[in-house]
Amino acid sequence: MFSMRLSCFIKIIFYSVLTIFHNFTLADDKNLVSSISLSDPIKKMCTQLEIKFQDYQWGKPFCENFNWNHVRNSNLGTPLIWTVFGDENSETAKANTTLILCGVHGDEITPIKFCWDLMNELSANSTHKDKLIVIAPIVAPDSFLVPKPTRTNGRGVDVNRNFPTADWKTDAHKRWKQQLKSDKRKFPGHSSASEQETIFQMNLVLRYKPNKVISVHAPLTLLDYDGPSLRADDNKGAKLLLEQMSNKASGYKVSNYPIFPGSLGNWAGKEKHIPTYTLELPNSNPAETNQFWQLFKDAVIYAIEHKMNPTVD
Repeated sequence: MFSMRLSCFIKIIFYSVLTIFHNFTLADDKNLVSSISLSDPIKKMCTQLEIKFQDYQWGKPFCENFNWNHVRNSNLGTPLIWTVFGDENSETAKANTTLILCGVHGDEITPIKFCWDLMNELSANSTHKDKLIVIAPIVAPDSFLVPKPTRTNGRGVDVNRNFPTADWKTDAHKRWKQQLKSDKRKFPGHSSASEQETIFQMNLVLRYKPNKVISVHAPLTLLDYDGPSLRADDNKGAKLLLEQMSNKASGYKVSNYPIFPGSLGNWAGKEKHIPTYTLELPNSNPAETNQFWQLFKDAVIYAIEHKMNPTVD
């Protein structure tokens, strides 16, 4: 009789401990730290980003929790990073690939937080399994991580005027001097594709062959499109996406913004025939990032879900 009671007592203790351990594990899940191994340069960059996020009162970026890819550095040695959501080995996923770029100009602060909000949304939502989303949240880190962010990169070049477009050699410097009065903020570089940040973006396009590109900027308060003609019958998907992105952002203004030598829209949209959407947020006020996320969240999620024909170069 004693041995039976002892046995029952041991079982009760065992299951009680097991239950406590199980409940603790469930409660502690949300606090688990990612086991992703980061290189020392990316760890350093994550620390710098955490300081910046604190300065702008954005909370913690949890930079170390994302699975970063890193191949090249800026000319100043800062990692140029990107992350991927979806299965890169799935043909189904690759058939609907979206490339999203933020932080092309470091003084356009709000787009960086917008990309971070998007990454957090995708991390918490598994519905992206049948598609591929490639995000570079801080294309030109040297222009953002400095005490006073700048439009140009660490070498004083506007990396959105540095793509090797067909008109770069003849028009880039001419337009910069004549129309922009040699504005240093918009210097296209001494030669096209001279900047690591430019090559970085080009390689993402060439590697992932996206069906569409979304580049987030500020503060022009508009949605711009560059790419195959929206009048063409075989490009109805691109036109529908432009219209729906506007509709889902409370009728956000669609504008045919001028195209520039060396711009992403010129290179990817016009020359590579990839539908390229530039979302210009209303301003660069870091205090308004939550409002912008709520305003444009449905539009960008719709864009990710929206499937278009594969790009033909």
